[in-house]
Amino acid sequence: MAATTIYPSKNSSSHRSSIPRLNIDAAMSSQPAPAPAPAPPSPKPGSSHGSNTPKKPGDPKKETYRQLSHNEWAQFCRGIGVFKDDESEEVVRPISLWWPPKGFRDGLYQDVLVEKTKFTYFFHIVSTITWALMLIQIAMSAVLTALGSVATSSAVKEGTAITSIAAMNTCVGGILALLHNSGLPARYRSDRNEFYKLEEHLKSIVDTALVPADQDINEVLADCYTMFRDARQTVLNNIPATYTTAPRSDKRLAERASRMIDSKK
Repeated sequence: MAATTIYPSKNSSSHRSSIPRLNIDAAMSSQPAPAPAPAPPSPKPGSSHGSNTPKKPGDPKKETYRQLSHNEWAQFCRGIGVFKDDESEEVVRPISLWWPPKGFRDGLYQDVLVEKTKFTYFFHIVSTITWALMLIQIAMSAVLTALGSVATSSAVKEGTAITSIAAMNTCVGGILALLHNSGLPARYRSDRNEFYKLEEHLKSIVDTALVPADQDINEVLADCYTMFRDARQTVLNNIPATYTTAPRSDKRLAERASRMIDSKK
């Protein structure tokens, strides 16, 4: 069977030319551009959506402060007694090296300076006595060693001298043991530091006028007097052979509890 070849008809060119050609580029350019998609709504303040950055938690131990107004600052300074007089607003500073409370009016600041200065003198005096007795004891021990190693004919005189020096050495050792068992002079230094911290607290408020943000001026003054009372109570509690009563708040709770029990009966 012969292969058949199909040729296009004679009028195929004219038929093909009658079909309109599509211009795809022109058709795409003539169409309107699509509207952009609406952006997602932004999260409200404080919302957790739309933000992957975790918030840093605040430090609960970090305390915020506020600055006192001029009237509050003047009220605080008059309350602790650092003004020169009632009419002026001149702050008094320690001017005496030997007695710093000199020149201050009666008030909390003067009481703090008196207690701090008193325990400062006690600490230095007892510390000086302790070091002097220790040096004397070392010297007498050396003398006793020297007398014991020397052999002479006057044994009676040597025995008397050795006995006397040994008795003095024993007395010195007893005094040192008494001071050590009483916690001196370290206890006087700790007492001084209690009032020194309170003085620095008062000075910081007077110089900077910064107080905790959640306290008013009355609470600030009350806290200062409470700190002074706590410092004196700490000193009393650390004195040997001292009987200290319970805090006043515990007594009130006990009395209130006893009244409730009596009322139920």
